[in-house]
Amino acid sequence: MRRIAVLALTALLLACGQAQRPPQPAAVDAISAEDIGAFPDSNLAESIQRVRDVAVTRDAAGGTQPVRDPQQAAYLAYTYGITVELPAARVASLMDAHVRACQTAGPRLCQLVSSSRNGDPQSAVNGAVEIRGEPAWLKRFMDGVSGEVSAAGGRVTGQTVRTEDLTRDIVDTEARLRAAHTLRDRLQQLLQRRPGKLSDLLDIERELARVQGEIDSTESNLAVMRARVDMSVLDLNYASSAQSIRSDTFKPLGDALAGFVGWLVIGVASIITAFAILLPWALAAWGIVWLLLFIRRRMGGRFFKRRKADDPPPAANS
Repeated sequence: MRRIAVLALTALLLACGQAQRPPQPAAVDAISAEDIGAFPDSNLAESIQRVRDVAVTRDAAGGTQPVRDPQQAAYLAYTYGITVELPAARVASLMDAHVRACQTAGPRLCQLVSSSRNGDPQSAVNGAVEIRGEPAWLKRFMDGVSGEVSAAGGRVTGQTVRTEDLTRDIVDTEARLRAAHTLRDRLQQLLQRRPGKLSDLLDIERELARVQGEIDSTESNLAVMRARVDMSVLDLNYASSAQSIRSDTFKPLGDALAGFVGWLVIGVASIITAFAILLPWALAAWGIVWLLLFIRRRMGGRFFKRRKADDPPPAANS
């Protein structure tokens, strides 16, 4: 009887609430009496878990699936690459022209990601430009690159196209986002309709905050993936043409001559250093040898004199 009374009272409250509030969007169903009928007889953790299960189950059943455009069969992110070769003196001007074209189009059509250039315009120059553009604008831009390179005296040496299929990631993320929205709305209804202790209300609010954070993170990821689909990437690589005689053609000879003088100076310095290190040892060795010879001469003279005094006289001849 108690359960029947609770169900009847809940249904009455829902009917009154629906009459006073404007109709909810069809994407999120209002929580039914069957969903919350057991809440007063269950603890808070079970209530929250049941709300989560109901939200996920209904979303998986396709109740909130949006109607997709039949023309949008897949979400594809394109990355193009163009490699050009032209005289070194023309690399900087062509790169600057491409950067200006992107900046003039505005961020809605083109966004400059990176630009770099290194080398000597009189010898060899390498550069790279990465832009992200709206597909239609980017196609027109790429169609004009070949003519610009030819006018600058160069040629296109390579073209690449890479495609990344983001359909599964986007669809799965959208499904998780719908489930999170449904869960948030049901938790809000649970917070409004479930009487209880202050600790129970705080637990529901913490769960709401967690779900809202998950929604914000999921929406950010979804926006990034959609931006990758809406804006294609173009990598432009510039290389200077080979020249028979350049400003650095004789650089190895100059480096060799500079190296010869440098090594010669290093060799002389090494000899001087070695002489300075060995000179004190040579003087010390010479002094020791001289002292030994001096002692030998002095001791040798006395020995011979003493021996002559101690020698017996020679025997007389018979």
